[in-house]
Amino acid sequence: MAEKYSQFIQLMRQKRYEQAFAFAERQYLLEEKQSIFWLTQQAVALNKASKCDKAHKIACQALDIQPANLYALEAAADALLGKGKYKEAQAHYKEIVSAQEERLKVRAQKGVLECLVHTRDWQEILNSITQWHLPEKENIRFKVKAYIGLKKYSEAEQTCRDWLKLMPDHPQALWELTELEIKRDGIDAVLFRLGKLVKIPSLAPVYKDIYASLCKRVGKYDLALKQYEKLETSGAQQRIQRKQVFILAKSGKEREAIPLLEELLRKNPADIYLNSSYSAACKRISQVERAVNFYIKLLQLFPEVKSLYGHKKRLMRILTQD
Repeated sequence: MAEKYSQFIQLMRQKRYEQAFAFAERQYLLEEKQSIFWLTQQAVALNKASKCDKAHKIACQALDIQPANLYALEAAADALLGKGKYKEAQAHYKEIVSAQEERLKVRAQKGVLECLVHTRDWQEILNSITQWHLPEKENIRFKVKAYIGLKKYSEAEQTCRDWLKLMPDHPQALWELTELEIKRDGIDAVLFRLGKLVKIPSLAPVYKDIYASLCKRVGKYDLALKQYEKLETSGAQQRIQRKQVFILAKSGKEREAIPLLEELLRKNPADIYLNSSYSAACKRISQVERAVNFYIKLLQLFPEVKSLYGHKKRLMRILTQD
């Protein structure tokens, strides 16, 4: 069992969730008693693959066999959270909060807090954090969200600074702090400060990313593109390429953006934002026929991505109208 579980965990760490599900399903069918353990692992893998409906059905199947199994209950709660059923998910997580196993208990507490963020129950977040004595590393991002939700901006800003002392250069903390500083000082002042900071060679790449995003927000597209060009050498290349392409498409450089968008869509054909940006760019410069032909070829490669049929159909309608 230990060896098989190690193989499953390795697939999960590699983010090969579909393969992890298939592996867990195979182990479940191979065992004579059809172990609830492997049934639960199927749900865990499906949750990570964002197939929450199927994950919930399988987790419920496990709970029918063993209603007191907290790991199966956690998988069901994660699935409900993924489906947007926050009250139901929260109820499940609350059943696990008193668990003896520390890691399971902490995950359930964080699950409750995630649900409370979605239901915008800001004061309850702060009450729960105090009640549970959650470690600061686990609670601090929820605390920031709660203070912002309650419009306690100075407390939120100080908590962000505490977060950065605890985890230097943490991206989410820096993004949250930047938005809070914009509320306090205005975007021009923050842009000016960041413009000076990003000249420091040893600075973490996330600062350049934030600066580029703010440049884009105020319409300084050339400056934003320059920052993204520098970031391309620092990792996360595909994510940076996406941002570059969106700026090109938005700043009147559609002819440069379209082939790059096509390249990214070949890697991720189901991406809603890429498809939307591509269709819009093609329409703006009368390249609808090119887009239709591209979708025909893309569907040959990815016939299982049903949303592509809709994009092609909408573009073909424009062609027939012309």
